[in-house]
Amino acid sequence: MGKETLTVYWQPGCSSCLNLKEHLTRNHVPFHSVNVRENADGFKALGKLGVRQVPVLVKGDQWCDGQMIAQVNILAGIAANSTDQKLAPKELADRMMGYLPILKAYVLQIPSQRFDELLPGRPRSYGNLACHCAEIIDLFIKVSQKKHQLVFDDYEHPLPNACSTPEKLSQYVSQVAIKLSDWVLNDLPHQNFAANPNVYYGQPTLHEYMERTAWHAGQHLRQLELVIKEKLAQQPEPSLSDNLFKGLPMPHLVWDDQLSL
Repeated sequence: MGKETLTVYWQPGCSSCLNLKEHLTRNHVPFHSVNVRENADGFKALGKLGVRQVPVLVKGDQWCDGQMIAQVNILAGIAANSTDQKLAPKELADRMMGYLPILKAYVLQIPSQRFDELLPGRPRSYGNLACHCAEIIDLFIKVSQKKHQLVFDDYEHPLPNACSTPEKLSQYVSQVAIKLSDWVLNDLPHQNFAANPNVYYGQPTLHEYMERTAWHAGQHLRQLELVIKEKLAQQPEPSLSDNLFKGLPMPHLVWDDQLSL
């Protein structure tokens, strides 16, 4: 494919952006890094490609969605690892069920007066980060039930009024936990995990989308734990266990490889 420079377009706190950069670095693939939140020309460059989401990997006049690692491997010339094994859907659901009680506890550790405080380099508040963890799972359920088409804006929006306080958000987290429990009981046994769900990026299978949901939500839960430790100067209760993420293709770092939280 030639020797064109690879460019990664990303934004701070984006779990898939960090995962893409770590994947390239781990495979010794050099790339030019463009933070679209700091570089106004970054969004313009993506606009010329007809793209309005991140992460995106670009090589010359070719590009791919950075969430689709199989496509990233082709564009970057990385040999795919055929030995990678995905956790079974029931195990993925169990991991997500394990996140939600912890998420609810973390939400209630955020002081109401700091709920709208913004994360560095990103117009996302502490409350919005916590809400995002639950929304990722909620959206997966809706998409799997063919009740929703996932678009990039589902992940980029202000904090809903229904989740505007720690108390309100904790109620939403409880509602998502009930939905997930019902889904496991009534929907999971009948799902075709080889089918392609209606999502905005590539053509993942439902199994791949579920795996991404599990590690995506888990990565943001890790970020919330870090916020409580470093921004709120509290001890997160309960602390996260590594076993909760074992077998998931999580990024190694929590926030970013170039910016600190």
